Amino acid sequence: MVLDLNYETLFEVDIRHHYHLDDGITLFDTLSADARLAMLERYDIGSFMSVTPTKATRAKFAGLHMVYKQTETGIITGIPYTLNGTKEQPQIVPPDNTVFSFSMAINDGLFANYSSLPLKAPDGMVYFFTNDPSYSPRVAPFLTATPNVYKAATDYYPGDMLVDNQAAPTKLFIAQKKNNLDPAAGATPAGNWVADPLVGGKPLAYASNNDLIRQFGRIFTYQVTVANKTPVLTIKDRFGNVVNVPGSVETGPLNIIKADMGGLPEGLYTAHLATAGYTDDFPFYYSMDASAWAFIDICVKTSGATYNLLQADTTLKSPVFSLRFKNRATYWRYIGKAFGAASVTDNALPLTRQGFITVKVKDKNNHPTTIDLPNATASLIKPETNQIFSDIFF
Repeated sequence: MVLDLNYETLFEVDIRHHYHLDDGITLFDTLSADARLAMLERYDIGSFMSVTPTKATRAKFAGLHMVYKQTETGIITGIPYTLNGTKEQPQIVPPDNTVFSFSMAINDGLFANYSSLPLKAPDGMVYFFTNDPSYSPRVAPFLTATPNVYKAATDYYPGDMLVDNQAAPTKLFIAQKKNNLDPAAGATPAGNWVADPLVGGKPLAYASNNDLIRQFGRIFTYQVTVANKTPVLTIKDRFGNVVNVPGSVETGPLNIIKADMGGLPEGLYTAHLATAGYTDDFPFYYSMDASAWAFIDICVKTSGATYNLLQADTTLKSPVFSLRFKNRATYWRYIGKAFGAASVTDNALPLTRQGFITVKVKDKNNHPTTIDLPNATASLIKPETNQIFSDIFF
């Protein structure tokens, strides 16, 4: 028997890294249409990452007769459909509670250098991107969490991001050096923060430390932070249902709570630990994939209709979600016989694969340079005190 199937997009994730797409200091989205097309012709996410459906998601694809492909610009999924009047109806409608999960791996050793993210994720944590706004605030079509607003007496580090209004951001600020200053305050000295260019009058959204989540393998392990406390552990799945897991306690100066997740499907969960005088709540991602750098969860139905995969009548919407990575900005420090201690750029400049940035610094005699200076590369960056430098030998 031959199956005659017509396919249409169920959803797509457009992945853009601005190190590969920006033209020097010019944001990709502000380039001319021809220039953007030229950049995209040279762009392939496979040069720095791979995105793979999890085993459970591959089984869901098979059950729905779906197809999947990683393309040069992201990932795309297709589903068989029939026409319902003028609308496209999946032949098998995915249940509302279906979640498609993907693991992300980084295959470029310089990715951390040129990405505006912590140089090393905290131990036991991975990045988590999703279309579900109930997990944390986000603005469609972005899969990344909206950054926080400024909080007084908080230290911010190079690459950290803040917005002016988390519910409806109109500005995105990126820290250039370690500081605890309000980026929106007029008295804040220049050089501490930079406002990212707006696109269509709105800020873009990028992966940030707000997207970090704890990851556990089969054994959930939690160390209590107060002596002589043994909180009761409650674990819920992403839909708020309490799940039963075998647990144990290792006693010591600080007790350790353990639970065996082996009988549960992999994915997003929340942990609640409570006893008299002690509570802790946090989400976590259960996966046996210890090599994953990040996970993407795409939900068929979410708490926000703009993020749903299907219309209310279950016909296709074919949404295109956006996952963006900001390129790191560093202070460029020139080293050579013509340069001295002051031969450093006044502001942090973006690392880019394309384009050229005209740079002027002071030479060893404290005079402005008059020649074109080479641009920094991603191969050598140096975190020092409150700043991140790129050393350029010339």
